[in-house]
Amino acid sequence: MTLNPADSRPMYQQLAAELRDQIKSGGLKQGDRIPTEAELAERWEVSRNTIRLAIDVLRNEGLITSSQGRGNFVRAEPRMKYLASLTGSRRKRLETGRTADTFAQQVTAQGKTPRQVSTVEVIAAGPETGSRLGLDPQQKGVIRRRVMYADDEPIQLGDSYYPLEIVQGSAIMKDANVTEGTDQVLEDLGYVPAAYDDEITWRMPTSEEATKLHIAPGVPVVRLSRVSVTDDGQKIEDYVVILPGDRHTLHYSVDAE
Repeated sequence: MTLNPADSRPMYQQLAAELRDQIKSGGLKQGDRIPTEAELAERWEVSRNTIRLAIDVLRNEGLITSSQGRGNFVRAEPRMKYLASLTGSRRKRLETGRTADTFAQQVTAQGKTPRQVSTVEVIAAGPETGSRLGLDPQQKGVIRRRVMYADDEPIQLGDSYYPLEIVQGSAIMKDANVTEGTDQVLEDLGYVPAAYDDEITWRMPTSEEATKLHIAPGVPVVRLSRVSVTDDGQKIEDYVVILPGDRHTLHYSVDAE
């Protein structure tokens, strides 16, 4: 079998397209092992470097996973769904009787076990966060950093920034997990979000993000920044979540009215 030399796409992109079609058509099924580099090079009459580049494309797309010493496999599990419209939902929180936040609910609903590791620090708001929350850059704020897991796999990072005077002395200031969720703590303090302002960007991860989330080279991330606003216009939180692009789909439900 040979690729088309008249095709304007590089050989590795043609091969990636062929393998992608096999995966999507079911010729290669979930959990199937991809043929080795040597097997693919012989079958398609291309160099092993072309094979590696094609495999990298599919890995970055989240279609295949790699295991050291075992080879490459069609991803056996679907991507995690990040249901942005339900994240922070008061209704969803109260459905559990304050026993789980919306992250835990979403992960559990997808058949996995949720876990978070949190750290808290008092810092200056800085230019970006200060601008989003309407604070002076030197004004003290609280950042609550989370590494968030599903079945012990780190799947997202979540950093929440708060004005210090709002959360000082509350459970948000402690490293321990907040079972009912920080949104519920804010509500108990008298700060009830009435609206969210989302900003979404796509970029490559920082080295720290790649390390914490075990992100392979070449895989981008989605960065969602959500500012919570009360009925009287007070900005009470800037929540920044980092989602690896090969492991998530981002879902929104939007009212058409």
